[in-house]
Amino acid sequence: MRRRPHASTPPVTVVVDEGIAWLTLGRSTLDHELLGALTEVCETVEHDERVRVVVVSGAGADFCIGLPRGVAWPPDAWPDGIAAVAGLTKPVIGCLRGAVRGWGVALALACDVRLAATTTVLETRCVLQGRLPGGGVTQRLTRIVGPSRALAMLLLGEPVPAARAVAWGLVSRAVAPARLRSAAAEMARGLAGRAPLALRLAKEAVVRALDLPLEDGLRLEHDLYVLLQTTADRTEGVRSFLERRAPRYEGR
Repeated sequence: MRRRPHASTPPVTVVVDEGIAWLTLGRSTLDHELLGALTEVCETVEHDERVRVVVVSGAGADFCIGLPRGVAWPPDAWPDGIAAVAGLTKPVIGCLRGAVRGWGVALALACDVRLAATTTVLETRCVLQGRLPGGGVTQRLTRIVGPSRALAMLLLGEPVPAARAVAWGLVSRAVAPARLRSAAAEMARGLAGRAPLALRLAKEAVVRALDLPLEDGLRLEHDLYVLLQTTADRTEGVRSFLERRAPRYEGR
């Protein structure tokens, strides 16, 4: 599955292989065309039953360096590609390489799990330039690393190298640049082999937990657990365990 041909490099290329949708950004800046393509692609993979896991990466040396020069905030008419990534119900792996700056950080934070090359550096200097970061950076970053580290990163504008990002929990793992894609493929294949409904409901429970009082969150957790027990995948999981074979999940 690929996007329509383009006169130059497509803004987003999509390849679906063994349950994994590889979304590759054709450029490092989040312009109107790329954000629109990202929105369309996310809509497609969300409803593609072949897709179990999504991997977002950049085609060049950098994952994403943010908005085009001279654009401080996307106009209202621009599609919200970052929200489209965050809204996917399937697991999303961010494959970070090189520079991750400004709204590029927002795109990385919209992913569920982030892998990075050891040479990757995350940075947002918006506040130093008299602007506020957008794309959900102030909200998602705070939820992931806590207010103290979020303030240090935003107010000081200091680059966060991969090793520190791992220590903060901002990135799950850092690997040698040459191993980044293979590490993402290994993680994605592992997720693709698991029960898709369980993955989806677990993601829903965690995402909604950020906005729910504890009592409501516990009730949601229980309700989703009960719902999962009624699925064919749950039955297949139990049966495959008893029969000592690999499960064959169908997402039902």
